[in-house]
Amino acid sequence: MKKNSKNLLNREDKHLWKRVAETVTPNSETRGKQLEREMEKLMLSSTSADDSFLALNSINSLPTRAPVVPEPYRPPVPKILKSHPIEDRTLKRLAKGRQQIDSRIDLHGMTQDRARFALLDFLQMAQRADHRMVLVITGKGNEGKGVLRQQVPNWFNLPEFSPYVNGVKQAHLSHGGDGALYVRVRKSGLAKR
Repeated sequence: MKKNSKNLLNREDKHLWKRVAETVTPNSETRGKQLEREMEKLMLSSTSADDSFLALNSINSLPTRAPVVPEPYRPPVPKILKSHPIEDRTLKRLAKGRQQIDSRIDLHGMTQDRARFALLDFLQMAQRADHRMVLVITGKGNEGKGVLRQQVPNWFNLPEFSPYVNGVKQAHLSHGGDGALYVRVRKSGLAKR
């Protein structure tokens, strides 16, 4: 901003000053009027054509500020689930029926919201019952593109699921294959001592 030696304020400075003045309330009425007169003198001393429109207006006659538009809401990025993978040996034992599945839930036909709450309740119950391995049946959906099949693995990364889930792996064909998941339930923090 280049300042003219005759003028203390250029067009940009005056505009900025008016914008700031709109947001400030003086401590006393007499001081506010005094500042307003001083500002008008500075603005009237301007002789450039660009500044003439500002010189005609008093501080109070400026248009109001544009409304502040808030940033759109962005949900927090879920923390990545830090789990221990289900070992291959355990998967083989589950597939052959040598290790039992403690409980199972079938989410077929549920909406996403209902399925999410049902799954969370199920995992809480499984943890209270000291179940270690559960089966979550999502179904495959049309052409293998089921909504629950895609969403359920993502839910395990959400903070509300992390206290209950210790590992997730796709189920063997004998337990549903692509349409089911083995879930290792995390031990409860209220373990018997």
